[in-house]
Amino acid sequence: MRNPDAFLAAAALAAATLAAPLSAQTVVELRASTTKYRFLDVAHIFANHVVLDALYLGVPGMNELYLGAGYQLRPAAGVSVAPILYAVLGKENRERGACLGALLSVDRGGWKVLGFVGHFFRTGGGVSDYTFVDALDLTRVSGRWELGASAGAYETRGDMTWLVGPTVKRNDRRGAWVASARFGNDAELRLIRILSF
Repeated sequence: MRNPDAFLAAAALAAATLAAPLSAQTVVELRASTTKYRFLDVAHIFANHVVLDALYLGVPGMNELYLGAGYQLRPAAGVSVAPILYAVLGKENRERGACLGALLSVDRGGWKVLGFVGHFFRTGGGVSDYTFVDALDLTRVSGRWELGASAGAYETRGDMTWLVGPTVKRNDRRGAWVASARFGNDAELRLIRILSF
C-alpha cells in the first residue's frame, strides 16, 4: 500500500458516512495530571450504536492521535461494551499502527464500572507493541457523588507499569468532574471533565 495514512483516513470517513444520525450522543473528555499526561477525547454514539472516536494522548516524549470506529453492544440492562478499532499515528518515531480496544460501562445496583482496555499493533516506526488498561474505575453512587478506586496499567516488551488509588466524581447536568490520586510506579493527581450532549 502506497500511503497507509490516506487509507486509514479514508476508512474512518467511510465509517462516518455509514452511521446515519437518527438520534445520537456526543461525549467530550478532557484529562490533565501532575505527570504531564494530556488527553482529549471526542466520541459520538449514533442511535444505531455505531461509535466514532477521535482522541489525542500526550505524555512526555510521546504524542499520539487515535481515530476509530466500533459498535456498542448492550448485553444486559446497565451494561455496554464497545469494541473499537483505531488507526494510530504518533508524532515521535514515525509511529504508525492500529489499536484494538473495548470500552466497558456498567451501571447497576448503585455501582459503576468504567474502563478501557486496548492493544497497539505497530505497523511502522520505532514504537513497540503495547497493551494498556486506561482508567479502570469502580465507584459507588451516592446522589450526585461517586466514590471509589481508579487503576491503570501499561505493558510493553515485558515491562509493566501500573497506578491505583482513590477517585471521586461529581455528576452534574452536563456530565461529571472527576479527581483521582493514583500511586504505583509513579504518583499522579488527575483531574477530568466529561461533557455529554
